[in-house]
Amino acid sequence: MRKIFVFMSFIVAAVFTAALAMPKAASADGDELKVKWFGYIQSTAEQGDGLMDVENAENNGFRFGADRIRIGYKAKMGKAFSKLQVDFNKADSGNSGLLPQIIKDAEVGYKLHSAASIKMGIFKTPVGMDFNGSGAKLDITKRGMEKSLVLERSTGLMLSGRQIGPGLSYDIGVFNPTTRSSVVNGGTVGDSIAYAGRIMYDRGKTIHAEVSYGESEQAGGTGTDAYKVLDIGAISHVGNATLKAEYISGENIEGTRGDQTVWFVHAGYNVNSTFEPVVRYYQGDYQDSTLGNTFLGLNVFFNSASRLQLNYVLASGDKWDWTGAGGYKDNTFLAQYQLLF
Repeated sequence: MRKIFVFMSFIVAAVFTAALAMPKAASADGDELKVKWFGYIQSTAEQGDGLMDVENAENNGFRFGADRIRIGYKAKMGKAFSKLQVDFNKADSGNSGLLPQIIKDAEVGYKLHSAASIKMGIFKTPVGMDFNGSGAKLDITKRGMEKSLVLERSTGLMLSGRQIGPGLSYDIGVFNPTTRSSVVNGGTVGDSIAYAGRIMYDRGKTIHAEVSYGESEQAGGTGTDAYKVLDIGAISHVGNATLKAEYISGENIEGTRGDQTVWFVHAGYNVNSTFEPVVRYYQGDYQDSTLGNTFLGLNVFFNSASRLQLNYVLASGDKWDWTGAGGYKDNTFLAQYQLLF
C-alpha cells in the first residue's frame, strides 16, 4: 500500500509540473491577485472536571480561556491559490517534519481543471467528517471524542477532485508522519510516511456521506506498528433539522496501545434564525472500558458574524476508569462566544 501511494504522489507531481508548463489560456481574471482575509476569536467559560484528575479538585471551578484565536488569508491568481492560517492560542513549538504549532495551514496549490486541484504544504489530512469541518462552524463548543483518533494536520501533497461524477468527490494524499495527532507520537521524516484518502457523495443539502482511511507508519517510534484509522460519516438536512452520524475506528494507537472506536449521533433544530437547540451522544470503547458523553446544547446566533454556544456534557459509562483517547470523564459546563470576519 505504501509503494502505491508513493508512486501515485510522483505521478501527481509530474502532472502538476506539466500543467504549470502548459501555455496559459486567456481568462477574464488574467493575472489579477485576489486576496480574502478572515479571522475569528472564540472566548470560553467552563466549569467541571472534564479530563482532569478527579482528585485535583482545585481545578474544578469556573475558569475563562479561549479555544481559537485565528487569522489568515486565502489568495488566488489565475489557477494558482494559497492559504495561510495561524492560531495565536497555540504554543510556538513544532513537531518533527512540521511547522510550528501556531501555523495551522500553510498551503499552495494549482487548479488542474474544473474538477481537480493539487496542493502542497501543511493542512488537514482527509480523514474524519466532523474534523474536516471548519472550527468556526461547529455544532458544539468542542470537537468531540472522534477528534482524538484522526490523523490531524501534516505536511504533504494532496490531490482533490470535486463532482467527478454524479455527486462524487475525492481527496488522496501522502504526508510526513502525523505527529500532531494525539494517537501518533512516532515516525521519522524521510523514513516513515503517512497517507490518507476519502470518497464523498453529495446530493444537495439532503445528504452528504463519506468514507475515509489513513495510516501513519511507526506510530510509536522505530519498529512499532503503523496507526490505522477508518472513518464513516453522514449528514442530512431535512427542513430546519440537521442530523449527523459518524463512526471512527483507530488501530494500533501510538503503535503499541491497541484499538479504540468512537461513534456519535447528532440532532439539531433551527427554531428560528436565532436559536438552535442541539443534542449529541458519543460513545467510546477502548480495551474493557466504555465512556459516554452526551452534549446538551443551545446555539444562539446574534447575527451572521457572532454566536454564543452553551453546552452541558453528561459523562456516563466507566468514567474514571477510562484510559482511552479523548472524552470528558465528569459532567462539564462549556460556553463559547465567537466573533468572526
